[in-house]
Amino acid sequence: MPENHSRPRQDAAPETPLPTTQQELAEALGGLVQLGADYAAQHPEDAAAGVWWWGVPAHEVHQHVTAPAASREAAVLALFWPSPEGPRVLLTERSPQLAKHPGQISFPGGGAEEGDSGPVATALREAQEETGLDPSRVKVIGTLPVAPIRISGFVVTPVVAVAEDPGVLAPQTGEVSRVLKIPVAHLVEPEHRHTAVVVHRGPRLPSPAYLFGGEDAAFVWGFTGTLLDRMIHRLGWERDWDRTREIDPRQFRR
Repeated sequence: MPENHSRPRQDAAPETPLPTTQQELAEALGGLVQLGADYAAQHPEDAAAGVWWWGVPAHEVHQHVTAPAASREAAVLALFWPSPEGPRVLLTERSPQLAKHPGQISFPGGGAEEGDSGPVATALREAQEETGLDPSRVKVIGTLPVAPIRISGFVVTPVVAVAEDPGVLAPQTGEVSRVLKIPVAHLVEPEHRHTAVVVHRGPRLPSPAYLFGGEDAAFVWGFTGTLLDRMIHRLGWERDWDRTREIDPRQFRR
């Protein structure tokens, strides 16, 4: 999990209604991808350091975490599709038996393999391997600036995509215990928003978090929580929430 910082919302967009059609959703996601491309073109060094995501100067990113000697390319798939209540997003829950990050919620994705032609291929392959997603159902909108995870050495490229309907999905590997089709309306509900705080070697490391119950019960925080928070904010879907309401992620360990 990378270090996360609270940041000023200088790029805030007015709150906009959640799109309910595939065309509206694709247009919104296309605007998000363009924002990322413009930032990367104007601030290439900051973009490569993950500042678009972490919101702090490049020299401060992950300053409390020692970097490994080498980095590895990776990608995650941020797949959205429409419903009458607004978009849904595809997430997975990691198996509680895993040695690393057991039970945590994440986007489908993983490290690049030799046969992958790029981050899009990596993200689609991993999503198919983890959830059974048929790539032919997916329309890739584009990629966002990289999100380096210093502690693990991964340099993650988020791949943004849309589908009319992702089809029947289920865990396809022992690494995944649940496939989640989360309504974005759950994520933007202020009562579901928290700030997760981890104390690492003294410093307090906050990150955006989501907690909700019901059929799609989940606690999302850390790297995935940060990516969701930044995307939802820049899409203009965010609603005001209480950032002083803190939660300890350790209570959700399995």
